[in-house]
Amino acid sequence: MQRRDDAPAPHTTDGTPAPRTVWVSGSSGKLGSEVVRQLREAGDQVIEADLVGESPVDLLDPAAVADSMRGADAVVHCAAIPAPVNIEPVDLMRINTLSCFNALEQAWLAGIQVAAVASSASIYGPAWSEEWASPPLRFDSVPVDEDTPLIFVDPYALSKDVTESTSRMFARRGMTVTALRFHWIASVEQARERAATEPEEEGAVGLWGYTDLNDAARACILSLDPLPAHRGYEALVIVADDTLSDVPTEELLDRHLPTITRLRPIAGAGSAFDSSRAAETIGWRPERSWR
Repeated sequence: MQRRDDAPAPHTTDGTPAPRTVWVSGSSGKLGSEVVRQLREAGDQVIEADLVGESPVDLLDPAAVADSMRGADAVVHCAAIPAPVNIEPVDLMRINTLSCFNALEQAWLAGIQVAAVASSASIYGPAWSEEWASPPLRFDSVPVDEDTPLIFVDPYALSKDVTESTSRMFARRGMTVTALRFHWIASVEQARERAATEPEEEGAVGLWGYTDLNDAARACILSLDPLPAHRGYEALVIVADDTLSDVPTEELLDRHLPTITRLRPIAGAGSAFDSSRAAETIGWRPERSWR
């Protein structure tokens, strides 16, 4: 197994930083298109990789991925089935896991050193499990962070666990890989609508959390320039610092999840997720809210 000899050089001949070219998979999707927009706004070049568009790329075909990635010096892998709805589990697993493997394998072969991968807060287990409200498929404590146990029994969460395991393997090969555990990704308008219409008890499965779309894309881009605290591989919680409810979070927990252990007080409508590790390793903090 050898890397190709056409890996992009990180600097120009006079020693100045070369313009960055970022390969973005799922570039026509909700998250991917926002990543593309922010990258271009910042002056970066973008290679779009998606099944739709002027130059479709089959992410399940390693040769197609390799061809599309030529000239890139960073990878943001957003492509995946976003929810296990109207899809057979075997297809969900095949698409989510193989597309991630191909993206990172071809990046590694090309000598690309840094990648961001879209994971999901669904990896914790309750989101897509009918049994979520009863032990063992419920959160035992809040706030949820990177050390919270993974208790999933559903294929979607499994696909994200495999995605993260794949990312860890390539980090052991020498890449810097960040897996980003996004909650439900929403525009301000989408979050505002759900906050106005979703019954309290339905929001309990996800601890009333969400991730703003603009903030999610910014986390992907910041992952390409990690801080010194980054350990080469990180799985990071990327969640808004408030909930989708005007009711204080502690009151919501008292009503709907009274047995959950509170590891620390949660003020007002503060999030039941802790994203502080992202601040330490990629400099990301949530900046937007639906309020």
